[in-house]
Amino acid sequence: MGKIKNNLNKIILVLIIILQIILYIFIGTKKEYFHMDEAYSYGLMNYDKINITDNEDFLNNWHNKDYFIDYLSVNSDEISDFLSVYINQKNDVHPPLFYLLLRIFSLSTIDSFSKWTGLSLNILIGIGISIYVYKISKKLFSSEKLALLVTAINAFSMAMMENMMYIRMYALLTFTILLYTDIFLKLYKKESIRKKDLVLLGVSLIIGGLTQYYFFIYVMGTFLVLIYKSIKTKEYTYLKKYIITAIISAIIYLLVFPFSINHVFFGYRGPGAITQGMNIKDILTGIVTYINIIDKNIFNYLIIPFIILVIVIAFMKKSINKQKGIKIENEELKDKNNKIGIFIIIPMVMYLLIVSIITPYKELRYILPVCPIIVITTCYLSYLLLKKYYTKKAILVILGVLFIIIESTVCLVNNKLDFTFEKHNHIADRIKEKNAPILYIFNTGNNRFLDDIYLCTLCPETYILDVNNLSEEKLREVLKDKNLENGLIIICNEGFDKQEVIDDFKNVSGQDMEHIQRMNACDIFYLDKFLVN
Repeated sequence: MGKIKNNLNKIILVLIIILQIILYIFIGTKKEYFHMDEAYSYGLMNYDKINITDNEDFLNNWHNKDYFIDYLSVNSDEISDFLSVYINQKNDVHPPLFYLLLRIFSLSTIDSFSKWTGLSLNILIGIGISIYVYKISKKLFSSEKLALLVTAINAFSMAMMENMMYIRMYALLTFTILLYTDIFLKLYKKESIRKKDLVLLGVSLIIGGLTQYYFFIYVMGTFLVLIYKSIKTKEYTYLKKYIITAIISAIIYLLVFPFSINHVFFGYRGPGAITQGMNIKDILTGIVTYINIIDKNIFNYLIIPFIILVIVIAFMKKSINKQKGIKIENEELKDKNNKIGIFIIIPMVMYLLIVSIITPYKELRYILPVCPIIVITTCYLSYLLLKKYYTKKAILVILGVLFIIIESTVCLVNNKLDFTFEKHNHIADRIKEKNAPILYIFNTGNNRFLDDIYLCTLCPETYILDVNNLSEEKLREVLKDKNLENGLIIICNEGFDKQEVIDDFKNVSGQDMEHIQRMNACDIFYLDKFLVN
């Protein structure tokens, strides 16, 4: 009977994973655009420079679409050249593992750019995330059914869907945090530690560090928990073995990527990031902002009603039991996992607090890696409260119903995913249909060109005009003898007077420009077919 139940639970886990794959693929078809950091992901994994704007011929020249596709894709003559992955990360501020994996996946689309190389990598990682959410939850709840519920809640949350749609290292960081957590939980609970466990711990530390430096914030939280446990129990065997493993892992890590020292301790994302948020007002603002982001992307703005309902359900049962003189003595619920739950909560809170201080922008992407931990701990704390008065089966039903209500509100409030960029109103399709050249007015002091590079891969050619060279005479020179039968698309990035651009174009073309779309860091205009005056 136990074997049948175990097999059934595995089948349910597989079904959850299959359903999440289908869902992520469906949402992936709706991804219309790319954040500049996603463009960076593609460029950093293959190009010979960090940014295409570093090219000497970038400004004040016409470029065909292949010029921009070259930045985003692996070319035929670059198939075996993986050195650019390493060099670009050395010159940038991130470790190289994610970019290496993205490059491997991009070998399936040689000489062309596709969102599916990044999305398929994320979806594969998403499978691993669900497996480890299940494993961790099983350890905490001592219940496979509750573990399956938590896995489903995480897999179909807005946060997880955003994580899958954002082609950046955060999905991989999510996986490495969960992998590390699962291994650490094994060590935390065992009376003896095998060499195999220490090797797995070391591997998780290395790949986590090679994914994103924020990983070390979470690790520090777990290390503090282990120190506390060792001091309290006066048993230092675990701590010694962990420290030795960590030191060996650090040596291997630095041999692989020594540039991390410069990135973390001397780069603008290191000390500079810490000092920029070191005042009470900014810290509190960051914390409140991230609480709101968590509420939106995990609870669909229902975190307060959820907490109230759990408390009401618990104390309602307590009141009934008291009136009937019932004293709960449920041995099934007396497990030893209460204390290890603290291990998960402390590093998660530490991560959120530090990230709220050091992140340059207060955005979902920075806390995506711990969103599954937030889901697990939310269910865990609810479980601790409810288990005093309910059986595990009852708790399963209660939490299941509450989260079904939460997830169903996504349809009611029409929450659109940020990283599918549907708010851009199908701008890529609209630009592609016009099949007109682009004139990009570029301010070198506000370099967010990669926010818009995708559009340049959809049009026959693009001219990048330095705003400092903008004049009516320059426009006439640039557009002279150009085929403008399909009109002209004008993109103006930030940091200059756009009205001046509008006036110059009106004087040159005799027409008013049509404003098409406001983007992340630019405005897009369109001029119908015209002759240069």
